[in-house]
Amino acid sequence: MEVTLKKYGLENDKILFKSVEDGRKIRLSCLRARTKEKSGTIFFLSGHREFIEKYSESFDYFSLQGFNVLTLDWRGWGLSDRPFPKKPKIQHIDHANEYQYDLNMVLQWAKKEKLSRPWHMLAHSMGCLIGLRKLSRSPDTFDNYVFLSPLWGNVGFIPKIIQTFLIKCKPVLKSLRLTKITSSNSKNYKPYALNVSFEENTLTSDLRQFKRLKMLLHENPEIHSGIPTLGYLIAILEEIRTLKNILLPKKPITVLIAENEQITNNDAVKEFVVNNPFISLIEIENSKHEMLIEKDNIRKKVLQEIVYAFGK
Repeated sequence: MEVTLKKYGLENDKILFKSVEDGRKIRLSCLRARTKEKSGTIFFLSGHREFIEKYSESFDYFSLQGFNVLTLDWRGWGLSDRPFPKKPKIQHIDHANEYQYDLNMVLQWAKKEKLSRPWHMLAHSMGCLIGLRKLSRSPDTFDNYVFLSPLWGNVGFIPKIIQTFLIKCKPVLKSLRLTKITSSNSKNYKPYALNVSFEENTLTSDLRQFKRLKMLLHENPEIHSGIPTLGYLIAILEEIRTLKNILLPKKPITVLIAENEQITNNDAVKEFVVNNPFISLIEIENSKHEMLIEKDNIRKKVLQEIVYAFGK
């Protein structure tokens, strides 16, 4: 396992496991800048079911631009602790705030290691929801923010009436021990990229990147995250609803959305930006959801926008 996974990583990154305040062990990675002139530290907050090695090529690019890169496998994903060790293919949280424990640990470690400033947040998809919560609570933790394909606002595939019902009935469902049920048998779980053809996938339009992702998942089944519980779904719906209409402090914030998005909701993101008009919104032409593993010309545009936003 370690050998096959390591070949998808970077030679000069540091992988370690740290405990957070509720006892979970979280896997994190630190890649140091490879230039004499330093541009600060990028904290990369990945999306749902993601893992460190997925974005190695982009991390390498940032390192060559003078940035340290610090990232992690969120609890329940990658090689971080699973909520049910005997059933590792089940995802569960009681509240979205659990992810803040993981992020706080990363920040504490960065302070201890005296990672160079300025500190930049770069978040993707569901990582944008986690990052948005951090921004709302302590906006001065990071000097600037870039959000890619944010999971903000409406969740279109679940009718609003059902969302409202689930959130309202959470205490009852929890008392009946129904929040830990899943929609299917976790033993049968296979990651999306292993179940879909390149032509039908909603992640990337780049065949090389799609094949790399499939091979990474095929060779390393232990990083597969699994099926979310009902409680997990409710926790995320609660967080989305709570943050949907939040008014943010005026910080340097750039949001990139994909023209061919089919996973998150671009209309909801645009509405969020209207409520916070100081946010810079950029739509990336011809891109699908995963901008950092897109075709080279798309990815180059995205990377350039990121480093520009971070003052490079």
